[in-house]
Amino acid sequence: MLKRELSILTLLVLLCLHDVKAENLITCGGLTASLTCAQGTIKVLSANYGRTSRTTCSARKPPRQIANVRCTQSTSLSVLSTLCDGKQNCSIVVGNAAFTEPCPGTYKYLNVSYECILPTTPPPPPPPSSTNNSVTCESDTASLSCAKGSIKVLSANYGRMNQITCSTGKPANQLSNDRCTQNTSQSVVFSRCDGKQDCSIPATNNVFIDPCVGTYKYLNVSYVCAEGKTVIICQDRSSTISCEGRRKLNIHFANYGRRDKVTCPNGNNEAICISSETSKLQTKCNGKRSCQLRASNSNFKNRCPDIHKYLEVSYSCE
Repeated sequence: MLKRELSILTLLVLLCLHDVKAENLITCGGLTASLTCAQGTIKVLSANYGRTSRTTCSARKPPRQIANVRCTQSTSLSVLSTLCDGKQNCSIVVGNAAFTEPCPGTYKYLNVSYECILPTTPPPPPPPSSTNNSVTCESDTASLSCAKGSIKVLSANYGRMNQITCSTGKPANQLSNDRCTQNTSQSVVFSRCDGKQDCSIPATNNVFIDPCVGTYKYLNVSYVCAEGKTVIICQDRSSTISCEGRRKLNIHFANYGRRDKVTCPNGNNEAICISSETSKLQTKCNGKRSCQLRASNSNFKNRCPDIHKYLEVSYSCE
């Protein structure tokens, strides 16, 4: 306990000495949290996806959904750090697709504290791929596009996760169900869009099975634009990616989990499991002529222990 208090005190002293002001961001479930630095890059200090207050993000919520104020998710910090650290801007849709469910039945929010670190050396070039978020109201058509590279779908939901999005002119009874999810949404969007430079998909019940009759829904899709080649390594297998001549590796996208139900069939392939490993592989492989990879739970985060996973990596040689 004393060590923890000393480490927190040390952090505060360092922030004061370097004139760094910590930013605090609270984002309700179903909305998109956007971390940004006008100067420097993001360093996530703390994060929790859950609920520790009855008043935060409580508007129009029944008492049973805000009663549990001891709801914490211990992996929140690692998820945010992996996604945002070292970037000038990053966004994440606050929900169970990005964070493992810590307390079913409780309406949750994301509480993040971060600082903007000013570089002491010239900043590196911006990462070649960043997360895009597309929200399309029911009966409209979603358009996903990449100026460079191809679409890699990270998450998708056709339903309703809050009472604000796509609510203009809609009666209250069509917005009240804010826990409406369709677990086949990602596979539908994946089959139509993944690997393409642009695609369109109608947000309708004809395309997605209606998950909540009587509720006005919307389609929320998160994706990245990945350039170059793509390699798939099934769980517990190894492979080496390499570049010819003097060209060197540049990792654009990496996921250890499962983004579809057909790749690397073996055992349980039914669940979708997103676990970004882009930053880790950029650190490991960028600037090298070759890089050996092994898709295993010991090398990467095991976010879905019961699922047979694979490592998916998109890269180019520069």
